[in-house]
Amino acid sequence: MIKETGIRCYGNSMIKCRFLFFMVTAVCFAGCASVKSFPAETAEVMGDGINIGNTLDVITDKDGNGTDETGWGNPVITRDYIKFLKASGFKTIRLPVTWAEHMSLSDDYVIEEKWMSRVSEVVDWIIQEKMYVIINLHHDGGSSRTSWIQNKDVPFEQRLDRYKKVWMQIADNFGDVNHNLIFEAMNEVGFDGWSDESYVQLNAMNQAFVDVVRSSGRKNSDRKLMISGYWTDIDASCDSRFKMPSDTAADRLMLSVHYYTPSSFTISMDKENQWWYSDTWGNDSDFAELKSKFEKLKLNYIDKGIPVVIGEYGCIDTKDFSSTVLWLKSVRKICHEFSVVPVLWENGKYVNRKFPFGFRSIYAEMLK
Repeated sequence: MIKETGIRCYGNSMIKCRFLFFMVTAVCFAGCASVKSFPAETAEVMGDGINIGNTLDVITDKDGNGTDETGWGNPVITRDYIKFLKASGFKTIRLPVTWAEHMSLSDDYVIEEKWMSRVSEVVDWIIQEKMYVIINLHHDGGSSRTSWIQNKDVPFEQRLDRYKKVWMQIADNFGDVNHNLIFEAMNEVGFDGWSDESYVQLNAMNQAFVDVVRSSGRKNSDRKLMISGYWTDIDASCDSRFKMPSDTAADRLMLSVHYYTPSSFTISMDKENQWWYSDTWGNDSDFAELKSKFEKLKLNYIDKGIPVVIGEYGCIDTKDFSSTVLWLKSVRKICHEFSVVPVLWENGKYVNRKFPFGFRSIYAEMLK
């Protein structure tokens, strides 16, 4: 039976028409089968990622003094280390950057040329390796004494003005870098608790981020941008009060969230706290919780064509070894299953960043 195709067939041309119909149908099915959604395509090209943490994101606080990249005990980033990460199978590097202590405090908030040049140098090394690189405003949004995005002692409009001026300089500096460079709005920011006004403020900053970057033109006019979820928490970012910004470019925004669930296992070191401490992970309830979080991301973002990047996932190394490896492998696996980009948190503790480079302990086991 020949379906209506809009092609008219007469007499002896019927055989040719049938052939033409089947050829068109075959091409259609072949083409349709090869088309991937924006989230699936993003997850495929960005692959597995890793952070170079506690380095360019250093800020003066209780964890250490000094404002350069060695302030928290890590060596300077080298091109050989970037090459090692690529050879290890990573396609994406998240490069957390703190700008707070490298800018003037005058109304124009001029970023130090030396600091901008250093960030640019590392970005260039990553780009030259044909990897993706993510840069952000990291501990600018933290709680250290020079952090400023969440500083309630300064009116929000003044902080928003500073935020725009900082991103304006970053966008201008990197405007000609190819699209393997991705900008991330900020790190873990949630303002004052969980109030409606807090969501309004974060939404305003995310929208300002998009507007400033797009207005800078050049390759920024359609650069991929990571929009920071509320506290980069999955549940809070799936709250209806959180809004993805509007954008002049189609299909270029991604959600940025982190995964440290359950924190009683991944973060807590307080063995005396029976309500917030667990040494093991991996029972049925644990797996059900993991799946439920990603199903929530799928419903609210992936199914709507919005890619999701887990910009950080990781676990302290003082818990049960087998449980920790299982947790890391399970998070990575479910990211792949749901077409989410997994970016491993690494702060210098789990990778030898000096030659000879190599993964230590838990991460070595995880990546087998």
